[in-house]
Amino acid sequence: MSIVCLSHANDFGLFSASEWTLLPYKTIQLQVQRGDILQSLQGTVWITVDGQRQDLLLSVSDMHAVAEDAVLRVSGFDESRLMVLSHLPVQMIEKHEVPGWHNWLRTMGSWALQRTELAA
Repeated sequence: MSIVCLSHANDFGLFSASEWTLLPYKTIQLQVQRGDILQSLQGTVWITVDGQRQDLLLSVSDMHAVAEDAVLRVSGFDESRLMVLSHLPVQMIEKHEVPGWHNWLRTMGSWALQRTELAA
């Protein structure tokens, strides 16, 4: 992860740019604030927002403005990179990465199989 401080000529003041390389099969958790900007720098970034029903998918150069303070679960499909522009540096909530989307798919498949066997 690299962090860079950016200064803009407009009235927004100083921003910190935090960047993560997202490995396939892994998910990280980030605490973001209202007004933060998320941008995919490489690959496809999958973002799940705690408390929201709908996930975000950002392709290369796609941007998203955060509407409210939130915890994000972020993973990538293909060696993705995510940048977050924020007034405060953004850090991972957990030091260790947790299993990513491939594990979720495997878990859901196992759960569906068990439900099918119980119904039979």
